[in-house]
Amino acid sequence: MNRYLNRTPPRYLALIFMVIAEILTASSIKITFDYFMMSTSLPPEEFWRQFKMVAGLDFQRTLFFLFISTVIWSAINWGRLQRKTTEALLRSTLADKTNAELRFQFAQAQNAFLKQQINPHLLFNTLNAIYSTVYLNAPKDSEALLLLSEIMRYSYEEPDSKGLVALESELFQLKNLIKLNTYRFRDTVQLDFDLKGDANNHRIIPLVLLTLTENMFKHGDLRQRPRSLGITINEGGQLSYFSNNVRKLRGQVEPNGSVGLTNTRLRLDYAYPGNYNLDITQTEELFTVNLNINLAYERSDH
Repeated sequence: MNRYLNRTPPRYLALIFMVIAEILTASSIKITFDYFMMSTSLPPEEFWRQFKMVAGLDFQRTLFFLFISTVIWSAINWGRLQRKTTEALLRSTLADKTNAELRFQFAQAQNAFLKQQINPHLLFNTLNAIYSTVYLNAPKDSEALLLLSEIMRYSYEEPDSKGLVALESELFQLKNLIKLNTYRFRDTVQLDFDLKGDANNHRIIPLVLLTLTENMFKHGDLRQRPRSLGITINEGGQLSYFSNNVRKLRGQVEPNGSVGLTNTRLRLDYAYPGNYNLDITQTEELFTVNLNINLAYERSDH
């Protein structure tokens, strides 16, 4: 565990330098612009008085918007580090898949590990405070913060004793994820989503459907068709997830793309042994995922 964390890049020092550089650059550009605009339209005495006041306001605005962007950046990167750490633990412990008791103990240890992370209430309270401020100045933009907060809160929620959550909750957050990414790309990216069947009375391990859908936005070019996502649930508890999308060009794909899919497959191995099928097909142009889960299956060693 410690060896893994010690290999994590020290990003926070780079973040500090980046923020300082942004403050100096943004302030310099705005103050220089104000100087030339005001110097030609005001007498010298009035010019210096007005210029000092405007420069101070420009600096305060720069600090405010950089504070918001820094908090959001930190929240997003914290989630990535947590996912990578959890996956490293999962991969090392599940090396011996034949020992069911060891795998169950690992799942319990994983939950305990996540509980020991930084208290999420601090993050959510900060996001709520930022949301209230942004809502007063840009009500439409505040919706993205609200969606992000709801998805992150869901990812921290405790599943039941069997490690399951309501399928309705997973699908609700999946819709939030689609809205958030549509907002993120200013409606230039769309997803043709179709849901069939009744999710009531069904449960599923959390974040599986969200991870597969996030992968579409991360590695797919959803400005083009096909960009389809279909989920079907039948009365017997069979869930089918099918996605088909155009792949991004090689230079546009983000690194570490297989982390989420690898982690998802390992979690499905543990939760639904012999009761799921995950097929991933890649061609030069298309990326297709087909997942089928028997939600009625229950492990006997919980």
